[in-house]
Formats: sequence, C-alpha cells, structure tokens
Amino acid sequence: MKSIKSLFAISALMTLAACGGGGSSTAPSTTTTYPLRSGYQSLISQSEVNSFSISGTCTGTATETRSAAVPATFEGTTGVSTTTTLTGSYSNCTPASFASTGISYYDTNYKPLGSATPGSDYAVYSVTDLPISVKVGDTAQFGTADVYSSSTKQVKTGTRTLSYAVETDSGNTAIINVITKAYNTSNQLLFTQQSRSRINASGQFTAVSKDIQYSTTNTSHMLWTKN
Repeated sequence: MKSIKSLFAISALMTLAACGGGGSSTAPSTTTTYPLRSGYQSLISQSEVNSFSISGTCTGTATETRSAAVPATFEGTTGVSTTTTLTGSYSNCTPASFASTGISYYDTNYKPLGSATPGSDYAVYSVTDLPISVKVGDTAQFGTADVYSSSTKQVKTGTRTLSYAVETDSGNTAIINVITKAYNTSNQLLFTQQSRSRINASGQFTAVSKDIQYSTTNTSHMLWTKN
C-alpha cells in the first residue's frame, strides 16, 4: 500500500523515538536546552521496537522494529546502516495487513546519507549536522533528498525536504517534530509527515506519534499514536 511505503521511507530516515523521558505537570522553560545531536546519535546506535495504534482514514495497529547500527557503505561513503521493519493490520482498508523492510544509511557521525526501500524508492540525502542543542521555539530546515525508483538512479521520482520544530511539552521535556514534505517531479506536494518525539534533558527520546497527510493525488490522513 502506498501509504505504508511512504511512511517507511521517512521512518527509516529519522526515527526520533526511543525509551526514556517523560513529563510532569509543570510548564517547561523556553530557555531550557536539549542535547539533540548526541541524543539522536545514541538513539540510532541502538535497536528499538515501538507499537502504534492507527486512526484516521485507515484504522488498525502497527509495530516498527529497528536494528542497531552496523558498519556499511552508501554511495562510496563509509558509515553505518540500520534495518527497519514495519508490520501491521487494518480493520477497514485493503490490503488488511502490511509488511515492509528497508535500510537507512548514515556516516560515521550518524548524519543521514540515504535510504533504500525495495519496491518503493531509493533516496539520496543532503543533510546538515543537527544542532548540538535546541530549545522550545527553534525551527530549521536541515536537509533535502533526491528520490529515485531504484539504486540505479535512472528514474527520478521526486524530492523531499526535512525540517524540525521544537514544540512545548511539560516538565523538563520538549517535543521534537520532524517534518518531511515529499514532492513529485512536477514539484506537487504528495504528502506531509510529522514525526513527533519527546526529548528530556539527558537527550533520551520517547516516541509520541507519526501524522501523515496526503495531497494532490490522495486525501488520506492517518495518525500513528504510540501505545
């Protein structure tokens, strides 16, 4: 299903979600800083499993499993890779079940290089280093990607932009919202995905949700909420 392929492609690149964190009833300070870069590096180096409830156009459940980073090379650059698998089922959409596996590539500092999803796409990213620290209210575009139908790169299918917004939460935590916009070769917006995670002062991440809204050729809207 197209929605799963698209969701996987983005999840494989920037899964800002892991165990740890948590909030309280106290409003956070807008001057409190959070160690985004080191937290993200620690996250990608480890394996994780998250389960989600799906609502919106389709309803159901899903599980996302990502392996720990292992040595790999992408487009001639030595670094590491992780393998992510999405499995799940729908109660009101077809096919009734889905499964997809792909690989994300990073350099030795865990800066994203690209991703490969068999039968879906092959993306080559141009990404700047994430800031060492962020605070509520910070926003920035930090990357773009050229997307192809396969690793031969003979057929370009579109582009993506990556940005983030640091949103208010509670207590000593903030929400990191990674926003991906995907476009076709005519520069028409195909979908916008917002992947929200909670970060604490130690740089630990907790998955919150994945919100994907389709555009132009599709009006589907689904929210994946972590169980």
